[in-house]
Amino acid sequence: MSIWKTLGKIGNALIEEGMKQQSKRMKYGTKNPTSGRKEVPTVGGKTFREWESGWQYAGYLDSIDLSRYSSYVGLYKAVLDGEVMYVGRAIEYSNGGIRKRLSDYTRESDSARKHTSGRLMHANASDLKIYLLLVGTDEDAVAATKQLERYFIGKYSPAWNKVFK
Repeated sequence: MSIWKTLGKIGNALIEEGMKQQSKRMKYGTKNPTSGRKEVPTVGGKTFREWESGWQYAGYLDSIDLSRYSSYVGLYKAVLDGEVMYVGRAIEYSNGGIRKRLSDYTRESDSARKHTSGRLMHANASDLKIYLLLVGTDEDAVAATKQLERYFIGKYSPAWNKVFK
C-alpha cells in the first residue's frame, strides 16, 4: 500500500472519529472543566429543545402557500399518518429558500426527484403534512441548519432519509 493511501485512510478515520465525538457532544452535552456542570449544547444560540419547540405546521405539501418563505433557510419535516417520513433542509437563502426547495417536489419537472426520497415526496404530496423550522436568512443560519438537520434526522430516524443511516 502506498504512503498516500495509508495517510488517506488515517485522515478519513480521524475525520470520522471527530464527527462521532461532535455528534455525542451535540446529543449529550459536555461538562465544563472549571465548574464540573454539564453544558447544554447550542446551535445558533438555542438549545435543541428550544429548536424542537419551533416547528410550525405549514399544511399539506401539494397545497401550501410557500410565497412568504422565499428567503428563509431552515428545515422541513414530512409527516405521513403521524410518522415523520423525511427531514430535509433548504439552505439557499438568496435563491428561493424553503419556498423553492419544497416546490421542487410538486412541480412537473422531475429534477428534484432523482433520489428515492424525492420521488416519494412527490408521490405522496397530497397526504404529507409539512412542518417548518425557520432558522434564519443568512450564512450563519445555513451552518446552523446543517447541524440541526443531523440532529433531527438522528432523533426521528425518518424512513426516507436512507442516506444518513
